[in-house]
Amino acid sequence: MSFAHSVGFVSAIEADNKRPIAITNKPLRIAIIAHCLYPIAQPYAGGLEMITQLICDELVAQGHQVLLYAHKDSRTQATLMPMLTRDEFDATVYENEHDTLGMSREEMYQYLVYQRVLRDIIEREAFGEIDIVHNHSLHHVPMMTGQAFSARFFTTFHTPIFPQLRLGLLTLRHGTSTQFTAISKHQQQLFSEFVPSHVVYNGIDVESFVADTEPTDSLIREHGELYFWYGRICPEKGTHLAMQYCMDAGKKLIIAGPKSNEDYFNEQVAPLLSQDRANGENKLFDYIGHVTKDEVNYYLCRATAMLFTSTWDEPYGLTLAESLACGTPVIGFDVGASAEIVTPSTGIIVAKEDKEAFIKAFGAIKHISRQACRERALQFCSVSAMVEGYLALYKAAVRESQQKKGFANSRNEQLAQGSFIHNKSDSSTGSNLKLNHTSNDRSITMNFEEH
Repeated sequence: MSFAHSVGFVSAIEADNKRPIAITNKPLRIAIIAHCLYPIAQPYAGGLEMITQLICDELVAQGHQVLLYAHKDSRTQATLMPMLTRDEFDATVYENEHDTLGMSREEMYQYLVYQRVLRDIIEREAFGEIDIVHNHSLHHVPMMTGQAFSARFFTTFHTPIFPQLRLGLLTLRHGTSTQFTAISKHQQQLFSEFVPSHVVYNGIDVESFVADTEPTDSLIREHGELYFWYGRICPEKGTHLAMQYCMDAGKKLIIAGPKSNEDYFNEQVAPLLSQDRANGENKLFDYIGHVTKDEVNYYLCRATAMLFTSTWDEPYGLTLAESLACGTPVIGFDVGASAEIVTPSTGIIVAKEDKEAFIKAFGAIKHISRQACRERALQFCSVSAMVEGYLALYKAAVRESQQKKGFANSRNEQLAQGSFIHNKSDSSTGSNLKLNHTSNDRSITMNFEEH
């Protein structure tokens, strides 16, 4: 049984052929396609899962009707449409069937997952149940099949150009009527080689973070001068760089995050921790492991600044937004979208791996207003700002679709009237004009019969 018959999402709309229903100020029916590998639920596998959940829940809170196509263990305020599970997949295909198709089993699984999702969405569209489709899947199948929805189909670029994305983009670069969004201007530029996109920045639940907006001098008197680094501990996050800079400057640093690359931790981070322990009571570093969101909030509120040492071009940078939400300024590298999020009034951005500039920033960062950081987060990094951006695009797409339908209906009415007029005999000329409609090619020809 298909999804279309398993869940009664909304009843079909009976359209008025002459005057399309104006629904841009009414609740929208939105289908959101998530990535299939991880549940959209806490603890999040990554930022993509968090953003997808926030978008869905905020849209529902604003009164819109949302279908979320996602992993069966997802948690959402939307109507969850569970994707094909691996057990269902294994029961559907032969053990070595992927080999006959020249695919890995994982590639075949994802291909069938998204084909099934799009089939259901298209069936619902036929009954008038879908206004907008928003694709966050990172897979080429929705991007290609979404052409059926024209400008009412959106794909958001959250990541670098992974192979599955590139596969779709190589075709879509030659023309597509669907729309794309990027989560930063840097991301927009990255994908501009293939397709144009709108920028809608990611958002976080700013209100869920407690902020300490007291002057930094007061904070230092109470807790001491203390810096905080958090994230996945791996080469591209540059954990060891933050440690080296603090060691050279004599600054205390709390380090938090999972060891996502054991070799990197053992070769680059562990030796610095060991060297620091030799200082006894004067040691600078404290590695506290993987921490919860509340713990991150606690340490950020006591930190003089958050250190951002990513060495790759991050499409957005959620740690930057979270730090600002806590009222904590940032010292970071100018990579990816960091300079779009952190302004001169909320932090200091230096050239990547510019050790001298980074260490110099330890002194200047104390003059940044923590209140300005919190205000920046509320205005620029909030879920409501993100969803407002998406809704503006959704409504414009629906309005354009209605206008096109209105034009098409008006044109059909004119043709029908023309057919009626032309089939009437004109006694003054003695001629009879007829419109013949050819059913196989839907073309219209005019025959002139002289009497």
